[in-house]
Amino acid sequence: MYSVIQGTSIFVKNQTKILFDDFKRKQNQDSFTLFFDNCFTRLHQFATTFITSEAVAEEIVMDQFVKLWEQRSNLDKINNIETYLFVSVRNSCLNALKKNSRYNFDMLDEVHVELIDYKPSAENSMIQEEMVVALNKAVAQLPSKCKIIFKLIREEGLNRNEVAEILDISVKTVDNQVAIAVRKIAEHLNIDLSLPKKKNNFTHFLLSL
Repeated sequence: MYSVIQGTSIFVKNQTKILFDDFKRKQNQDSFTLFFDNCFTRLHQFATTFITSEAVAEEIVMDQFVKLWEQRSNLDKINNIETYLFVSVRNSCLNALKKNSRYNFDMLDEVHVELIDYKPSAENSMIQEEMVVALNKAVAQLPSKCKIIFKLIREEGLNRNEVAEILDISVKTVDNQVAIAVRKIAEHLNIDLSLPKKKNNFTHFLLSL
């Protein structure tokens, strides 16, 4: 099983919790603004997965923060703020599309998902560059379902249980989609993953930011 991803995404995730806890404690405009600035762009990018209009996506995300501010005296009821916000944005997007009652994971087959490119390392940059270009091309060709799970894990630092809740799927489905993505990328790069250790290392690399 792939492990929790370390790095930038985990820092952002931890920072979100710290800022939310600070807002819960102080319940003032300054702490709310810091929390808002930490989360807005990420949630807006997620909303544009469902909504093609960036203005509508922005309005949907803004509405979630307005609700948080209005309910600031009852924030202790929220156990996981990131999951709460992502699920709220997803549901609001589907409401805007008038598809909320029919939501299922298959709806994500046709969505457009932007992923952060992999970058070559400073060492052996000439060799790395070719591999990274091929890797980014392989990732760009992944099915949308795989992409959105990659985005939530790799870029947002969310774990499999959180991703499953956000997308309203089972943890097993999350694992299956990751496995599909890893297999497709490996095939594109002609990488043999028959050894479990090599497969685990490759998976960890792919899900690291």
